[in-house]
Amino acid sequence: MAPSQENDSSHGRLQASEINGQETTVQVIIIGGGLSGLQAAHDLQEAGLSCLLLEARDRVGGKLWSVPLSPGQKYVELGGAWTNDVNQPKVTALIKKLGLEMVKQNIVGDCILEDHGRFLYGSDPPLSEADKTAFAEVRNRVEALCHTVTVADFGQSLAEYGHMSMDELAICMGASDIVRRLVNIWTAAMLGVESNQVSAIFFLHYCQTGGGLLQMRSDDTGGGQHLRFRHGSQSLCHGLQRGLKPNTVVCSAPVQQIEQDPNTGCLVITRDGRRFRAERIISTVPSIFLNHITFSPSLSADKIWLSTHSKLGFYAKVFLIYSEPWWRKRGLCGLAQGLNGPVSLTRDASSDEDGLFALICFIVGQTGREWAQKDQHERLTEVIVHVDRIYGSNIPRPLETREQIWNEEEFSQGAPCPVVPASCLRSLSQDQWRPEGYIHFAGTETSTVWKGYMEGALVAGSRAAKEVIDIFSTS
Repeated sequence: MAPSQENDSSHGRLQASEINGQETTVQVIIIGGGLSGLQAAHDLQEAGLSCLLLEARDRVGGKLWSVPLSPGQKYVELGGAWTNDVNQPKVTALIKKLGLEMVKQNIVGDCILEDHGRFLYGSDPPLSEADKTAFAEVRNRVEALCHTVTVADFGQSLAEYGHMSMDELAICMGASDIVRRLVNIWTAAMLGVESNQVSAIFFLHYCQTGGGLLQMRSDDTGGGQHLRFRHGSQSLCHGLQRGLKPNTVVCSAPVQQIEQDPNTGCLVITRDGRRFRAERIISTVPSIFLNHITFSPSLSADKIWLSTHSKLGFYAKVFLIYSEPWWRKRGLCGLAQGLNGPVSLTRDASSDEDGLFALICFIVGQTGREWAQKDQHERLTEVIVHVDRIYGSNIPRPLETREQIWNEEEFSQGAPCPVVPASCLRSLSQDQWRPEGYIHFAGTETSTVWKGYMEGALVAGSRAAKEVIDIFSTS
């Protein structure tokens, strides 16, 4: 039975208009009601500390957003969708605790590479022998290299690869034109940026946090895209929220100003002028949005540089919902790579038990930015035409569609994780997201494991909460 999304979203939540009058005072204020902030709040309250979570949106979840196609069933994931139960222990434990039902990502059947043809999932794409050799060389060398790029020591890696984009690294490894285009699908699908717009060292580091390129890209057991949530990944957030004390979460409360004072602690002021005081703050705000908040005193030069120079790639999803999984009848698993149109990737997004049969189309990177400038009807038409071109003739029309352009969402503005330039990585490795005065930092981008994923968000939330708990326990 599907969890009640309505009940989940209202439990423990206080709308902005319900808090009036004087300053609200707690021991810890958490900024951001995604997985990281909710996990931090859970850990703090379990340790006996009082906290308040301020969320800018009118809902919890951040970039997890599960929308039902009909009341209580058939959820489509507008945001983060995948996890696994092999090497993501915090997500796995939370799923078990909340009793959530999971769906295995379908990998039975062939994949398609546009203009090149079909190939069995897990095998090499149908390229010429020379291109197959070049692709294997690039893939294997990137896989090996990403395991050498650790947060603790960027020095040697920066010296060797810090000046290169991911495209330039692929060229140095002997990539042909088609191999470069496949590498570009990696960076666009994972980070929303073109391979010539992302530092090789950052991409290698990003893959390293998820156990390597092959593990991050895999839909099989232990891979980054192995399991989906039958009733939506946002149910993780609703479950955490249900476990908090009433009125812990304040929605529709974007933070505008943070003041730190050694005598009076921290003052947080929201956009509409409400004031909150605490001894400590945990910020889960993505680094690129830190410069949207006025800090007094100012953040360190490293954090300001990071906020100013990092960027979010372009990320959009379009769901095509059908009466049946017609691709399976053709011996296809639903995974396809597009080369000449807006769709970079498709995946099977079905939940057979609920009668939901859908393909999810990823529109990412520069082609996505150009596609997003068109009107909604033209955008959808281009997606359907491109899917027809990838999959072939006699494809049924979708019964229903859903579109989500994350760059147009005020408090997200793009892909799951900011892209950090090589110039920031050395200071970031030394900084390790250390606290700034009374402010601690969380969010999936601050994690050393599964950066950009749900696991990374939970790990970071617990790490920041522990920093705060340790301080209170010794004071």
